[in-house]
Amino acid sequence: MVLKTPICTFDAKTGILCNLCENKLESGEITQADVDSSIILSKLAQKDPLVNKMTLVSAVEIEKELVLLLKNSDVRLIRSSDNLSEKINKGFGKAVWIIESDSNDRRFLENLFHPLHLESVNFVWLPDGSKLTRIVIEKFDYAKIDKNKLETVKKISMAVRQIDLIIEPEI
Repeated sequence: MVLKTPICTFDAKTGILCNLCENKLESGEITQADVDSSIILSKLAQKDPLVNKMTLVSAVEIEKELVLLLKNSDVRLIRSSDNLSEKINKGFGKAVWIIESDSNDRRFLENLFHPLHLESVNFVWLPDGSKLTRIVIEKFDYAKIDKNKLETVKKISMAVRQIDLIIEPEI
């Protein structure tokens, strides 16, 4: 298998977009984050055969964070190898969040909070028709979480899936 990305394999290896990929970028079908992530993963794939087997569905940049939406099996592979996760973070030079591309909302949230266990995920419908998602985390884990990370998780969930979060410790 060969690394699959939102841009052509040739473009990912050379770092120069062909007309087709350039048109996709201009039309908004793909983003600059997709392009940049494809190029970086392609460079990593040349050094690591595990990266070469991955499928990047898309990438989203949120402030100084990068979210990679990968195929489910790729996420499991990365999580099972600290070395691979470290290589990816180092290759991008920033914090990289690895998320399953075709997961449901609950699984998406579990990916964001990995390795923490979510005690419960509740969807609350408000009278105006909007929806809030309440996440309850074990008291012990909640106390250890950096509050800036919680804010980042909220921003990522809103940007990637339009999920408005309330995060609370278990009572």
